[in-house]
Amino acid sequence: MTDNKRTLTNSNTWVRLAYMILFTLLLMAARLVISLVVIVQFLLVLVTGSDNQNLRDLGQGLGKWVYQTIMFLTFNTESKPFPFDEWPVVDPSEGYSVRSPEEVEEAEFVEVEDDDVPSFTASEEAETAERNDKKKDK
Repeated sequence: MTDNKRTLTNSNTWVRLAYMILFTLLLMAARLVISLVVIVQFLLVLVTGSDNQNLRDLGQGLGKWVYQTIMFLTFNTESKPFPFDEWPVVDPSEGYSVRSPEEVEEAEFVEVEDDDVPSFTASEEAETAERNDKKKDK
């Protein structure tokens, strides 16, 4: 019983509970902000034809923060996310822009030459066929 009493009175566990409640509330607020970013980005693409870099970066940062927060809440890490740590680093990403059907048709497609395609030997083809047969039997 002394072990049980020690775990119940451990102040670190109760402090962690307070952080967990705080981060759960922040996670709910982040959900609202992400929803707003999604809606505003979509409206910007409709109106201007391209997305907003700042909103894209905010969305990526929030996504990484949500991941870090969930890792903390599920006891996968002891590291507390922002505001107790740095804001997640945002990786460069390509923007979105609307292309007209004419631009899509004019786009150059890369042709693959036969030399670039890996070929199988007869024994490799037989092994692949055998594996596929076994999958079908299951």
